[in-house]
Amino acid sequence: MTLEELRAALAISREPRFPASSVEGARPAAVVLALELLPLRLLVVQRATTLADHAGELAFPGGKPEHADVDLRATAARELEEECGVAPTGLEWLGQLLPCPVITGRFLIHPFVAALPAGATPRAASGEVARVLWLELEPLLAGSQRYGAVRGNWRGVDLLTPHFMVGGALMYGASAAIAHDLLWRMAAQRGQPLPEPELTHEAVWGDRYKI
Repeated sequence: MTLEELRAALAISREPRFPASSVEGARPAAVVLALELLPLRLLVVQRATTLADHAGELAFPGGKPEHADVDLRATAARELEEECGVAPTGLEWLGQLLPCPVITGRFLIHPFVAALPAGATPRAASGEVARVLWLELEPLLAGSQRYGAVRGNWRGVDLLTPHFMVGGALMYGASAAIAHDLLWRMAAQRGQPLPEPELTHEAVWGDRYKI
């Protein structure tokens, strides 16, 4: 996809999945969905197993705002540099996705989408990151690679919760929901439906989180 097509995809209007009452009191956080265009793929980090929260999980570079951050996009850019060694210089900001709460309700994640500059080489640049991975998007858009999903209910909201295999590890929860929003918009921009997931009756991540 071109930068113009991606911007158009991100501008597509979608109804919020979560009513304001379900995320009342959640603290803001920000992540960056950093894209390479050729091939079309999305930067993912695996969190270190030594962390107190979300140890070993797949996520996007991001975190809580600090006083020096002028806005949440600045938070996302700072975290990308701290975690993956990619400086904000040269990033092509394309738009935002719908905010997504984490399952505990403590944080509301604001996802920002950016194209990486040519020659960028993301790496594990922080002790919080175990490794850097890539989620290939074209196979998911074409349906040649299936993703999974499980139905559940969170704070009175019926959800179809997706999950993706990335580098032999499982992405689930808020990160997978955010990735699904991006894929849905890409498919819609192309005038095609996003291929249906393979439904499972039980959460494949076990009892780590309940929905």
